[in-house]
Amino acid sequence: MIFKIIIMGVKEMDLAKKNIKRISAHTERCRNKIVCFVLLVLLSLPITAVNATGLNLEGLGIRAISMGGAFIGLADDASAIHWNPAGLSQLKGSGYTFGVYSMTAKIDAKNGVTNRRIGDPNQPYDPNKGDLFPAFYESEPANFDDDEELWLGAATMPSFVAFKNYGRYTLAGGIFGLGGAYSSYNDKISDPDTGAEIEADVFAILGLMAVNGSIGYQVTEKFSVGVGADLLINVWRGDVHKDYRAPDAALDYNYDAQIRKWGYGFQGHLGMLYKFNEQWSVGATYRTGSNMKLKGDTRVSLKGGSAITPFKTDEKSDGYTEFEYGASWGVGVAYKPTKKLTFTYDYRENDWSDFKWPGSNAKFDNQGKFLQNIDEDPGWTRAHGYSVGTEYLLNDTITLRAGYTNESSGIPSEFENPVTITIGDIQIASVGIGIQYDTWKVDALVGTMWGGTGLGVDHRCYDVGISFMRMF
Repeated sequence: MIFKIIIMGVKEMDLAKKNIKRISAHTERCRNKIVCFVLLVLLSLPITAVNATGLNLEGLGIRAISMGGAFIGLADDASAIHWNPAGLSQLKGSGYTFGVYSMTAKIDAKNGVTNRRIGDPNQPYDPNKGDLFPAFYESEPANFDDDEELWLGAATMPSFVAFKNYGRYTLAGGIFGLGGAYSSYNDKISDPDTGAEIEADVFAILGLMAVNGSIGYQVTEKFSVGVGADLLINVWRGDVHKDYRAPDAALDYNYDAQIRKWGYGFQGHLGMLYKFNEQWSVGATYRTGSNMKLKGDTRVSLKGGSAITPFKTDEKSDGYTEFEYGASWGVGVAYKPTKKLTFTYDYRENDWSDFKWPGSNAKFDNQGKFLQNIDEDPGWTRAHGYSVGTEYLLNDTITLRAGYTNESSGIPSEFENPVTITIGDIQIASVGIGIQYDTWKVDALVGTMWGGTGLGVDHRCYDVGISFMRMF
């Protein structure tokens, strides 16, 4: 009877004299929710403003990104391994490209990160709604104060791509960032009744890298097909800490959780490209998605005074998560009214409806009070969006570009707060420039992303990128 034990502990500390209900009356329910918290808190973190849809970044290739990612119907450089492998058949000779893309995120929220009490009858702690930190005492504030965050270079990804043409065939491959996220948060507040100082700290990072091999084949003068395969490497790290220190040491508690997991999987990529004439072309792509088993260890500890004695623990276990990376498809069109001017348009859809993460799916070798097997639906949905882009050849040396994207994330809006924000319906605007010098070409871009879901959390991101291409 955990409930009775807690009540006895409260009486022994004479907390009733302070007229505060220190521990929830629903302690058994508390324990079940904390079990979910151990995992869900860490995996809520990477849903930040650095993503375009779900866990994906904006794509591959500085040129393509500066055109808004509207590249499926054009796909006439080495970044076609990502956008449409059929486009590789248009390349001649051989070459390689290396570059780096970086995004800085700025978040402005109506409230700070939530600090809801477990078992609260009105607004209970619920990690499925993006709650990160559980409160044990009714007197704790419902939110932390820090409602603005600035993450410099939160999403920084290098890339390398190479290709070689063999007549109708073009072989290509590379390594690049496919998705990723970053979260960092630290704040201090006080409990007005107990005088306790409450400090929260979060750090999480996700890296989803692709090692790609692709081939494009020109079937006829107008029609090309392409296939590719991605080896997806997923590395996940998360650290959560909450410290409650009161003048009465019996009320103190210290919560720590860590997750270290990684895994890999394979994804297939199919593409086609049809050129009606020198002006019009259309393309279509499909990615199979992948199921990755993320293996590693998770640790959780809860220490403190006598008020939380029933919940004290120090657990660590190896285990795995079935990480479901959904399928996606897209169609695109390119129009060249003149030899110097190009317009592009893409429509894309990503299926996140079967998405699983360690917060909703985890198996442990050694279960404990907190580390318990879980298999739930996080409630993600399909995401869709469109992009438009343009490119203008100013002269033989300089090319100017611009693009715009409007896209949904597929992530439930309830996850939004200054750390676990989804990006709802986002918009991205970019401009870029290409400079040709002999056999070298330099591409650069600057852009901004903004959005929100109307729940009081808005964000704006600033991205820059540069790449260098050598042709032979």
